[in-house]
Amino acid sequence: MRNSQRSSPINIEIIRAILESAQESWNSGSVEGVLAKYLEDVIYTTNTGGPNGESLTIRGKEDVRRRYLGAMALIESRSRIEYVRWDNGLVRTRLVATMRHRETGIELTVRLRQLIRFRGFLIAEIQDFHDAAKLAAFWRFVGATLEHPQQKTESV
Repeated sequence: MRNSQRSSPINIEIIRAILESAQESWNSGSVEGVLAKYLEDVIYTTNTGGPNGESLTIRGKEDVRRRYLGAMALIESRSRIEYVRWDNGLVRTRLVATMRHRETGIELTVRLRQLIRFRGFLIAEIQDFHDAAKLAAFWRFVGATLEHPQQKTESV
């Protein structure tokens, strides 16, 4: 095969473009747009996603889809990539994300880090690292707000 016919190897510019496209999809509420950047056997790990705030690993695009759709049903989320670094096949990112709970309107802005591995031009593995205490406090607060809404009082 001649050089002109070979596909070019992935590089930082391509990685950045893929990640920015995934963020644009997330910000517009398109889970399918995000998943288009993932392999079928993607591995997603988050340090705060379990039922009690513990680490959680999800394997496979279908299970990640369910997770993302569940999150989107509860919150609106907008994120922005602050930086992307690539070294020996490992991509490191930092993002700023603002989440708004749909029912209460309560917002939280957090920074998170990600470790990402690509296979070809698709994401094979993604690890999210949130501020676990801040995120847990947000979910507890939102839960308390839903269970015990403030009573409206009439002006006298």
